[in-house]
Amino acid sequence: MKKLLVCLLAGALLAGTALTAEAAKQIAFGKGKTSASVSGKIKGSDDMDYVLRASAGQTMTVDFKASKGAAYFNVLPPNSTGEAIFVGSNEGNHFKGELPADGDYTIRVYLMGGAKDSDKPVTYTLNVGIPASPKTGGTAKNSGTSVAEKACLAAVAKQSGVSASKLKVIDVMSAEAGIGVTIQVPDATAPWSCQSDKKGKVQGVAFTGSEGNL
Repeated sequence: MKKLLVCLLAGALLAGTALTAEAAKQIAFGKGKTSASVSGKIKGSDDMDYVLRASAGQTMTVDFKASKGAAYFNVLPPNSTGEAIFVGSNEGNHFKGELPADGDYTIRVYLMGGAKDSDKPVTYTLNVGIPASPKTGGTAKNSGTSVAEKACLAAVAKQSGVSASKLKVIDVMSAEAGIGVTIQVPDATAPWSCQSDKKGKVQGVAFTGSEGNL
């Protein structure tokens, strides 16, 4: 009987946790936008996670404002088990950095000190952006880059069902592993990301926003 009561109590606690825990929220940019603003409320020891898909080499900016000073945010890279590339409690309310890998980045909002102990709600606003990299004017494109762009435009056109003539290249990043091309599709809530080698062999195509908004 004692073991049964312990099991029932543990099950009740787990159920309560599942009911009160908030799922991570996806951040998606609006049509033609490179940034988005989200607001929320947090209290006690709760965390609130926001997820944004991005590509290696892109620059992300995050600005954070809260109704109390002991509210912070961290930026976690793809597949993180808690390790952060930015810790707001040490580094402040502004993040700007070049992203190290492709994948889903998590922005985690949390409380510390008196704000956490008081168990009173704290409101906050996050402004998140991935600015389009400016193109260098007056310089001829590398032939390998041009080939990669054309291949990626064709690949994204096939995946999205939109004519390549209507697509727009908004960023090109060259690296030893290949060439990353970011492409805007009309009416899409976020850009598409494509990886190709200099010979035009596409290695991967992905929509960087929420799949439900395709």
